[in-house]
Amino acid sequence: MRQASVVTSSLPFDRQPVSGTPAEVEEPNTAAPAPLPSQRTLAVDWGAKRTGLAICDELGLIARPLAVWPTGSRKSLVARVVALVAQEQVVRCVVGLACRLDGSPNQATVPTLAFVEALRRAAPVPVVTWNERLTSVAAETWLRERRIPRQRWALLQDAVAAAILLEDFLANQGGSLTLPEAR
Repeated sequence: MRQASVVTSSLPFDRQPVSGTPAEVEEPNTAAPAPLPSQRTLAVDWGAKRTGLAICDELGLIARPLAVWPTGSRKSLVARVVALVAQEQVVRCVVGLACRLDGSPNQATVPTLAFVEALRRAAPVPVVTWNERLTSVAAETWLRERRIPRQRWALLQDAVAAAILLEDFLANQGGSLTLPEAR
């Protein structure tokens, strides 16, 4: 019968004898690493009639459309967004700020800023604004390329626009994974 041979490693730590009593020998750290802080972000694409919502994963890598809500009153919308922040364990909100191509305010800028200020007062997380320029156009392109019937656009376009807004925000924060089919 053949005897198994013992293979010894040539790594330096294998050649070092362990000295000291068991109390002096340091145990390897087997504790799990601390979890990364959540980057879950909620994007809000405010509109006079409809508001699109998108959310990203906890790592802040992948944005996805979440919902389209009727805007209703500012107070009601703020309350619904604050409830969603708590439900989804969001750590920050980004609200799309409408402006012209040259960066100057347009007709939607003032009501959007009023919503942002109300949300900042009510939300337990930071609320920032982000230029939403052309996100609705990009959302239309996204829907058209996927041959989604135009009748369903009202249900989807604002949420897709919010996801595009969120992708742009995350990419500029250094954390987004932009999937080719999402553009």
